[in-house]
Order: sequence, then C-alpha cells, then structure tokens
Amino acid sequence: KNISVSRMLNHRTIAKKFREKAKKLEKPDLIYVAFPTIDYASEAVKYGKKYNVPVIVDIRDLWPDIFKHNLPKYLRIFASPYIKLMDYKTRRIMKNAFAINANSEAVLEWGLKKGKRKKNKFDRFFYIGYKRENSNSNPSKKNILKKDKFNISFFATINNQFDYDKIAELAKKLEKTDNDIVVNICGDGPKMDILKEKTMGLSNINLLGWTERDDLKYILENSKMGLAPYKNTFDFQIGVSNKFAEYIAYGLPVILTSDGYMKKLVEENNCGISSKNPDEICKYIMELKNNNSKYEETSKNARKLYEEKFNAEKIYNDLINYLEEVEGEMKK
Repeated sequence: KNISVSRMLNHRTIAKKFREKAKKLEKPDLIYVAFPTIDYASEAVKYGKKYNVPVIVDIRDLWPDIFKHNLPKYLRIFASPYIKLMDYKTRRIMKNAFAINANSEAVLEWGLKKGKRKKNKFDRFFYIGYKRENSNSNPSKKNILKKDKFNISFFATINNQFDYDKIAELAKKLEKTDNDIVVNICGDGPKMDILKEKTMGLSNINLLGWTERDDLKYILENSKMGLAPYKNTFDFQIGVSNKFAEYIAYGLPVILTSDGYMKKLVEENNCGISSKNPDEICKYIMELKNNNSKYEETSKNARKLYEEKFNAEKIYNDLINYLEEVEGEMKK
C-alpha cells in the first residue's frame, strides 16, 4: 500500500543501511537524494553536514503532508505522533540541505517554506521530463483500440488518487452525446473493483488492464485526448504529474479535474481543460471533435509546451549542467 506501517519500517531500515555503508565509501563530490523517503533524505543531509558534502534534496512527493489528507480521520488521530515526527524531520531536511530541487515552482516554494529559508541561486525546479518514442506498428493485444474512434485515454495505477465518479459521469454523458467517443483506461491497482463497478454497463469504456510499454505508446499515438481525473487534493494542486508530460508529448489536449499548477499550465498554453463539471468537459470534448482546426491548434499548443518545458533530453541536460555548476561552486 502507498501508506502502511510495514512500508514506514522498511524506510527506516533502508536509511539505517545507508548510514552504515556510507561510512565505508569514498566521499562523493555531492549527493542528490530523492525526497521521499524522509528517513533516507534525513540520513543523506546528516552525512553531508558531517563530511562537508553538498546535498541536493529533490522533492518528488509532499510527505508527510499528504498523510493528513489521504488517511481516514480515525487513522489520522492514531498516526498523529508519527506525522509530527516526520514533519519535524522534513523541516530539518529542507533547512539543512545545500539546495532544494522540485518538479514545479509551487512544490519548490513548499520546500522553502518547510525549511524557513530564502531561495538561493541553487534552489531550482525541473519538470518531470518525458522522452517521446514511436511505437511498433502492431500492438501485442489484438483490437487494443479502434483507430477510427475519437479515443480519449487514461493511463494510471488505479489507486485512490483519482475520481472514479467523475470518469463514470463523463462517460455516461459522452455515451448519450456521441457513440464515436471511447474512453480507454490502461492500468490496474487496488481500486480496480471500484472502477469496474462505477463504469459497469457503459459501452464507451474500454478497460485494458495492465498494458505493456509499446502498447501504451501505440494507444497514445492513436488517441485524441488524455484524461487526468485527479482528485482535487493539495499535492496535485501544486505539482505536475508525469502523465501530464506524457500526454502533451503526443500532442494530446489534457482533461484535468483538479485546480492548481497543472490547471494554470493548461489554461496559459491553451492545451486542454480543467474542470470538475462533467457537462463542461463533455461540451469541450465535442467542440474539439467537431472543429478540426480548433483541435489541431490545441494539439499543436500541447506539443509546443512539451518541447519547451517537458522534453526529457532538454530537462536532463539542464540538470546535468546544474549539478556540474554546484560541483564547480564547491571547488572555489
């Protein structure tokens, strides 16, 4: 599970192993550590302080704040001491890190606020990059999707991050409006039974289950829009998901159901819609389907945003240059 006692204990065990092994290893030029896990990042920062090694903390998820939002109320009370301890560790990590990296400007601000520190020249954000690749022309699954349909696709681990009621509501409205529109859902996970129950009997839902990488690329190449039905939680309000980059890499206008940073990107770049209203989303889909020039313009905008800000080759070259810049600073 995403959040469990056994997983938290495992994080502590791995951090302890790092602490023991790090003593025996040659001192590095710098450390780039993912956050979470909190325990691992904490040990890395302690090591950096002790041995004068710059530690860059890369924020990938907003722990422990997401626990407060995702745990049921009764568990929140039970887990409160642990959450407070993890929050204390998080604040120390952010305060004592040489620099903070994040996957959006808003997430970087979250890290700086946690550490009660002013932004320095090495505190940066790098979007999660995606490398577009062409698929094999023949997918491994037969009839994986119908290329002559207006395909809207959704890729995910089917967990508690998504609003399955919104998916079902939207599919019902689309089914009544236009039977050429199909919603393809790729993935599996702990909420699969709920998704199946919510979408039961809908002719325009295509549940593909776990899908291989080449098949995913094939689906992206033959889709018209990408669905990202995130719950309107604070982590998705200030972050950018990897699926966002994946969709726009293939020129797919994005359908969001959350507010915040991704909504801002979509609206500023005119490459999709962000709404919690299924009627509004349905109307937008029909506008693009029935107006090819508008669709092409929106698709072009999505691809342009990808090339400018989410192209993996560009992002990771920038990251490499950044790390060399930090190393050079330390040698002065």
